[in-house]
Amino acid sequence: MRDYPTGAQLLESAEALLRAQLLPALPAEQKQNALMIARAMGIAARQLQAGEQPERTELTELQAFLHSAASPAQPGAEALRAQLVEANRALSRLIRQGGADAGDAHAQVFRHLEQVARQKLAESNPRYLQRAKP
Repeated sequence: MRDYPTGAQLLESAEALLRAQLLPALPAEQKQNALMIARAMGIAARQLQAGEQPERTELTELQAFLHSAASPAQPGAEALRAQLVEANRALSRLIRQGGADAGDAHAQVFRHLEQVARQKLAESNPRYLQRAKP
């Protein structure tokens, strides 16, 4: 078991400190760089907090949709990403060949891509998702 604060919590605290206290004190020509660093820290913290679960979920959904065999055990991070790359390549081939142009396949691919985009936004710009709610 890791001690507290966790890595994600440390990044969140450092980002908050950077934004609240350091950024206002920086010269104007350095503020954009500091904002980029703060944004990167926020993304890293959210990715640490989520762990591999978003990628595992995406892989499971792609394997079910593409009717490809799931690996018998949960792969490690490197193998997971390799399998995810291959599954996304298979999805791309299916789309290019017209296999998702209509019907259930079209709806499933649309839902999958929308879900992946939302997950990426949740990590990179969660405030956008909050503003976009009806």
